[in-house]
Amino acid sequence: MRKTTSKRRQQRKPPPLGLAEEERPFVHDEIVHGIDARRVKGLIDRGVLGAKQVFRVIPERTFGRRLANRETLKPSEADAIGRLLRVTEYAEKMLGDANFARQYLNLPNPALKGRIPIEMAETDAGAREVEAAISRFAHGDYI
Repeated sequence: MRKTTSKRRQQRKPPPLGLAEEERPFVHDEIVHGIDARRVKGLIDRGVLGAKQVFRVIPERTFGRRLANRETLKPSEADAIGRLLRVTEYAEKMLGDANFARQYLNLPNPALKGRIPIEMAETDAGAREVEAAISRFAHGDYI
């Protein structure tokens, strides 16, 4: 009987939050209610996202103002950041190496007509094209 009780207690504990947990794309409710700009700044500081990438979807002055005023991002801004995170995480998972994935995402890609994957990921349609290209590349299909 005691074993069952302790198992139940273990199952009720929420999983611990850590670095990997913070790097996953934001969930819907967080995006709709607003992501704290400081959280995105933390992603930049840890090298998860580049400042240049963030400033392409949120103007630098706007982002700086949101940080200074401790504001949350607008849903469209948070959605764009979440998309960049999703594509980055997918590249790392499929390509197996974080450094190689970052290079892949930041260099012109012939499979994407010479466009830069992380820049394409600024839109949902572009992100889907990038994810498809990553999948093809990871499975040995370079065309």
